[in-house]
Amino acid sequence: MTIYLTFADFPPLESDFSAEYLSDFLGEQERIEWDRLKVPKRKREWLSARVIGKKLIHTSIPELEQVPFSKIQILKEPGGAPFVSVENGKRTRIEISFSHSHEHVFAACSPDNIRFGTDLEWIEPRSKEFVEDFFTENEIRRVVSSDPDQADLISTVIWSAKESVLKALRTGLRLDTRKIEIGFTTEPSDREGWLQLEIKSPSRLLWRREGDFVETFCILENPEQDLRWVTLR
Repeated sequence: MTIYLTFADFPPLESDFSAEYLSDFLGEQERIEWDRLKVPKRKREWLSARVIGKKLIHTSIPELEQVPFSKIQILKEPGGAPFVSVENGKRTRIEISFSHSHEHVFAACSPDNIRFGTDLEWIEPRSKEFVEDFFTENEIRRVVSSDPDQADLISTVIWSAKESVLKALRTGLRLDTRKIEIGFTTEPSDREGWLQLEIKSPSRLLWRREGDFVETFCILENPEQDLRWVTLR
């Protein structure tokens, strides 16, 4: 079973909000969601994530390579989790997750019906109040006791990991983030520079630094699954 990953800049979309372009690229149900968006920044984020997500689907799933983008729709469950529909509006076995930050997208997809979640965060300071509101006591101690030049990275990794777990669980921030505790380990994943994190659940949780960003992804795994992940550029 394979998960395909990609990290990409936002494409240059400002001139592509034309009705013709959107008709070629978006499906009927996606157009309804697009029309609800009013803020230009939010529209660019929404469309960029789908451009990159659909390109990843084309690249990683051969049987969909020739299917028009408008026939591949990335829709939302009632709880907000994305899913992929092809032509008929019904959910496929394809799983997808994506996150955007500072005009970049980190996306993952799989044809194998694996439950996972991804997150992308810009490495930046997080206030004492933020850490105390969303982190467990052990996580707070980890941030406070870290070297000053590492504190922003560590707090970003912890927060991003929580976001990935919540996406994999399909709960989002409806679940108290302090119900999830993230621990660091020196054990590598042996794959493409990803490092493992500790979490008390049947999950695999990994992180990697990409320039000034942190990427994380959480896989709700079956111990019998032979998993691999591939980064596509």
